[in-house]
Amino acid sequence: MPTPAVAKASNASFSPSYLPVAIFAGGTSGVGQGMVEAFARYVQGRAHIIIIGRNEHAAADILARLPKPPGGEADGWKHEFVACDTTLMANVRTACADIRAKCARINFLILTAGYSSMVNIAVTSEGLDLHLAMRYYQRFVWIQELLPLIQAAQGRSEDAKVMSVLGAGLGSPKRPIDLENLGNTVKPRNGRFSVAMRSMIMSSGYTDAMLAHFATQNPDIAFTHIHPGIVNTNALRSTADFDGLLTPLSWILNFILPFFAVSQDECAEHMLYALFTGERGLFIRDRYGNAVSELAFEAPVELSENSDTSHGY
Repeated sequence: MPTPAVAKASNASFSPSYLPVAIFAGGTSGVGQGMVEAFARYVQGRAHIIIIGRNEHAAADILARLPKPPGGEADGWKHEFVACDTTLMANVRTACADIRAKCARINFLILTAGYSSMVNIAVTSEGLDLHLAMRYYQRFVWIQELLPLIQAAQGRSEDAKVMSVLGAGLGSPKRPIDLENLGNTVKPRNGRFSVAMRSMIMSSGYTDAMLAHFATQNPDIAFTHIHPGIVNTNALRSTADFDGLLTPLSWILNFILPFFAVSQDECAEHMLYALFTGERGLFIRDRYGNAVSELAFEAPVELSENSDTSHGY
């Protein structure tokens, strides 16, 4: 288990010969913000960094604090914000088109935007379970739409890596994916707590499977699903948002959980440690960056007769 000091020392050795392009979907707060700031610090601002999120003011504050290399943007570095409400896949596709217009390649695609609630089990205007829209579908769309740019980086023999920060390995191992309730919108949605828990468990298993698929099709790119653990962010408090008779439970959990949580900055160091260390293949990692499972492929693997994912969200 790498200690924070070991993770920091390893991250400090990251010194690419090229100017990296890094996309942070969910980089305006929480773990994503911590990763943006740490990444910029290690490359001394010499990178094309794009933060994606809803909060333009938060993004502006973050971007203003990032280190600025001497020489100005004429040297190729750039730090910018792309607005996107990721609850709707149409918005994600629009943001991806914007990024494709800005970038010819992507070295690092980091996906941290998420959602959790025990009381809000809405279905979006696109007909998607809100939890799964934020925790699974939008991640699929980012990867699917931006994959050609990641492949372009790999073609230049540069880092080409995708990381999803969510619940690696937390899909229920005792229950396979429920093919009769894909998307958690088929079976009756009775009981908010059970529906929400079902969605969150599904999102972890779905993401493991989704990254495995992309890894089999792109053997020279690293796809990582990592579990960040309990992190002291605003999102931690929304996880325990019980209401009604269970409201006191929210108060108790919101008081207790921070004692078991790490800071977003410490978590970010472990996330970057994991991002920088895997070269190619599929990685399932724990909150310290340890590879719980990893598998490399020598050539694309066909998992079924039809591997086309263009019909997906």
